[in-house]
Formats: sequence, structure tokens, C-alpha cells
Amino acid sequence: MVEDFNQIKKDFEFTDEDVENIVKLKPIFEQYIDDFVEKFYRFVFRFPQASQFLKNEEILKYHKEKIRNWFLNLFSGKYDLDYFLKLRKIGETHVKIGLPTHYVNASINFVRRYIIEIIDREVEDRQERNRYVSSIGKLLDINLDIMTIAYREQELSKYAEMTTMEKKIFAFAKKFSDVIDLFILIALVIVALSVFFLFGYDLYKLTFNLVGLEEGILSILGSLLILWAVGELMSEEIRHLRGGRFAINIFIGIALAAIIRKLFIASLGTDSEKKAIDLLSYSAVILSLGIVFWLISKRESS
Repeated sequence: MVEDFNQIKKDFEFTDEDVENIVKLKPIFEQYIDDFVEKFYRFVFRFPQASQFLKNEEILKYHKEKIRNWFLNLFSGKYDLDYFLKLRKIGETHVKIGLPTHYVNASINFVRRYIIEIIDREVEDRQERNRYVSSIGKLLDINLDIMTIAYREQELSKYAEMTTMEKKIFAFAKKFSDVIDLFILIALVIVALSVFFLFGYDLYKLTFNLVGLEEGILSILGSLLILWAVGELMSEEIRHLRGGRFAINIFIGIALAAIIRKLFIASLGTDSEKKAIDLLSYSAVILSLGIVFWLISKRESS
């Protein structure tokens, strides 16, 4: 383990000179520790799921103390095996509680920007500032690398536990999943083109007076609504192919758009009894879909 840590420092070209530069910053940042903690948690609580990990005052107080110690230890000058093990433990804790790596990366980025801002404020000599920024940047990169090792090891351990047959099935399923996603995207393009034709057909009927003005305009608006919903679904699928999370509420949005178009057309019916039944039926479906959409959106936002 000592050899691993020493190799990491070599890989990042972290030298004794870097250590000396960082130690010189210690008196400066000891004065800013309270300011750092305040701004750090102001930044952290911008994350949508921050309250899930910092659930109450007791946990928050404990976490603040740990962050304070970690930040001060950045400038301690003691980057030995013990320091390495503490960072590993932090990473393992993040994995245990299910903290996304995105939050870790974003937090380190905030720390880097904060430190650079203070160095620019406190150090006048430009060359000296550059040396300090370079040295602390290497150390922060080492911190991030070590803390995220636990995430990589967890993924590798799960894969290593699989049998040969399970690995083959896993690889096939992953490739097949990619094919399905690509097929869905192609299907969405075809659907979008079909909606274009539907919009053109509605416009044709309105232009040549095949339908009344009111019915024609409502049909066109309904087609545009569906086209917008399909466009949103295509955007979500592209985002999903790039690694993002798929939003199920987009499907609900498309269903809403289709039913609203039906409602538009039904409102123009001449048979009063049938018109009333259709309007009540479509309204009930829209209300149900709207409730589902609201519940999903509320859950995602919370």
C-alpha cells in the first residue's frame, strides 16, 4: 500500500517542493476556515439530494467537523500512508452511503476554486501565486483520485464475482440494451416524421376548406403539441444514450399531449350527448395523467 501511494504521488509529479509550497499556505487558510465551511455548505445544499445525506443537525455537525479537519489537513505537509488511508476511508464511506461521484467531483472543484480565489487575494507576487496554485492543484487531484478509488473497486469487485457465463450474459445484455436504445431513437425519428405529415395534412384540410376554421386550427395546435412532446422524448433518449437518467415523465407528457388533441377535436362535435360523454372521458384521463405527472415530478424534485 505504501508503494501504491508513492506511485500515485509520482504519477502526479507531487514533489517535496510542492509540499513546501503548500505548507506556506497553512497560516493563510487557517484564518479562512470558518469562511470556507460556511461557503462549502452553502454550495453543497444546492445539490438536489443533499438533504438525503445530511438529514439532521447531528449529522450535519459531525460532517462539518470532518470537512474542517480534511481542509486543514490539506496544508499540514504530512502526506504519508496515514493520510492516504484516511482518504481511502472517506471514499469507502461515500460508497456505503450511496453518494454519487458527481457530488464528490463537484465539491472538489468548489474547493479548488475557493483556494485559488484566496491565493489571488492574499499573495501579491504572480510567480509565487502560480507555484502555490500548481502545488495545491496536484494535491487536490490526488485527493480526488484516492477518494474515487473505492467507487472503481466496488464496480470491479462486482464484476469479478461473476462466473464466466454471467460475464458473457452481462456483456450480451449490455450490447443488446444499446441496440434497443438505438432502435427507440430511430423509431422516434419515424414518429416525428409521421407527426410532420399529420401537421401537413391538418394544414391541407384547413387551407382547402375541408374542415371548419375552428376545427382546423385546433387540429393544427394538437399536432404541434404532439410534435413538441415527441421532440422532448427524443432529447431525453439522446441524453440517456450519453449516460443520463431517463425521465419517465416525458412519456406521461406525450400521453397528455395526445389526449388534449383528442379533447380539442371532441369539443367541436355536434351530437350533444356524445360530445358530453367524450369531454368527460377525456377530461378524466387528463386529470389522471396530470396527477401521475405531478407525483413523478414531485418525487424527482424532492
